[in-house]
Amino acid sequence: MRNDFFSDTGHGKDDQSIWQAFRNGDRLAFEFMYQKNIHHLISYGFKITSDRHVVQDCVQDLFMELWDSRERLTNVHSIRYYLLKSLRYKILKYLKANSMEGLEYAEYEPDGDTAEARLLREESGTQQSGRLLAAIAQLPKRQKEAIHLRYFEELSNEEVARIMGVNYQSACKFIYTALKNLRDVLVLLMVFSFFDNLL
Repeated sequence: MRNDFFSDTGHGKDDQSIWQAFRNGDRLAFEFMYQKNIHHLISYGFKITSDRHVVQDCVQDLFMELWDSRERLTNVHSIRYYLLKSLRYKILKYLKANSMEGLEYAEYEPDGDTAEARLLREESGTQQSGRLLAAIAQLPKRQKEAIHLRYFEELSNEEVARIMGVNYQSACKFIYTALKNLRDVLVLLMVFSFFDNLL
């Protein structure tokens, strides 16, 4: 399938046009939607559970159900937001039905555009991305999920809250504490790297 399908056919690249074409049974629109979002969905799924089969099965089921129910779906503002929220619901429902371990819950502190947030943005745009990913991997699952949605999917705090099924303040707490934890881990990794280079 051509990734430039919508620019070639006059549909436009906005989510509303793609979604409407999909709802009308346009298979190329459906494939375009799948290709554009599949990696984001799989990556996000692993922030909820580390079980590869659960993630893959839920993503596959999500797209199958989307196609089967396309005529009954309402309009959406953001396709990716809709898919992420739907996948989260589907994975948690599966985990609960099968008594499997899902997300960890905890209390956190307030949010803001902090130095930690700026550090995360700067770090993710440098050659040190491997170091950042290693630090993120050490976070508790709920913090990891919030960071992924906020900085990798570039959703607002309000959207993060709605997807995670928590109130705005709780989402802010997850993000803020995750940023603080990342800052501490990244500082340690930079110190270790500095001393390694001296040896």
